[in-house]
Amino acid sequence: MNLTIRRAELADAPAIAELHQITWRETYPGLLPAPVLDGLALPRLYRQWRADLIGQEADLDHGVFLALDEHGEAAGFASCGQARGQAREVFGQGEITMVYVRAADQGRGLGRGLMLACARWLLIRGMFSAGVWVVRGNGRARRFYEGLGGRKVGEKRDPMGGWMIPVVGYGWQDLADLAGMDATVMKWED
Repeated sequence: MNLTIRRAELADAPAIAELHQITWRETYPGLLPAPVLDGLALPRLYRQWRADLIGQEADLDHGVFLALDEHGEAAGFASCGQARGQAREVFGQGEITMVYVRAADQGRGLGRGLMLACARWLLIRGMFSAGVWVVRGNGRARRFYEGLGGRKVGEKRDPMGGWMIPVVGYGWQDLADLAGMDATVMKWED
């Protein structure tokens, strides 16, 4: 099993956009309103990720990571950076803004590897605490973050596509604990 986590590049924008659409449609039926999921148009997601990856070069605190399966195909992605606004008040210095893995590839260590990548990225940029927001009804994701030592630190309503979605914040006061976990990802590329 040769799984890889690496920092995403501009050329990865189409693959991340497709993963974004697929993983949200796999994860959120019944948890998010259908119009939100129906509105995940690939051209818009591609533009969004292209801009995000270009911005990654200017904002040294921002990191986007791609998980590749044994065939070298994109299987998951994550993004992180400096916490802003309410996230800074709740999480402290850093925020993991997205972590998604295709349903077929879950349970293979890619999610843990993406969390490891984000924690290490934030730590080397001087951010020692961080958190992530998760849709309140997403029990699987909540158990995943709890299993990684995340503690419930807040709740809010997050605007998505004109809807207010209840989310729960999980935080790590010491990212060194998360960054030092024994991920099952065999290969790391930077």
